[in-house]
Amino acid sequence: MAKVIYTERDVEDLARRGTKEIAITDDVYLTDVARERAEKLGIALRASTAPSASPVPALPSAPRGDVDQIVNQVKADVIAKIGSNVDAALIDRVVRRVLMQIS
Repeated sequence: MAKVIYTERDVEDLARRGTKEIAITDDVYLTDVARERAEKLGIALRASTAPSASPVPALPSAPRGDVDQIVNQVKADVIAKIGSNVDAALIDRVVRRVLMQIS
């Protein structure tokens, strides 16, 4: 299983989705700022010995071969909606980050 790294932004997103607890395993790492933010937001950090425990409910993942296709489709859709003055490289990075978090 791949390591999961949570940043402050990730913890804030989890709080907005109603997450009350994050299971901390050998595969889960929180940055110091993320740990502090979790405490301020009332998200409990629970040590778990289960090596494959998921810290949050799993979301469906995109097959690895489809990542570029998904990124390109989302990028095209955003540019079509917003216009060509949007930074395509930024869209690419954001979509890839989201896909990494749900896979």
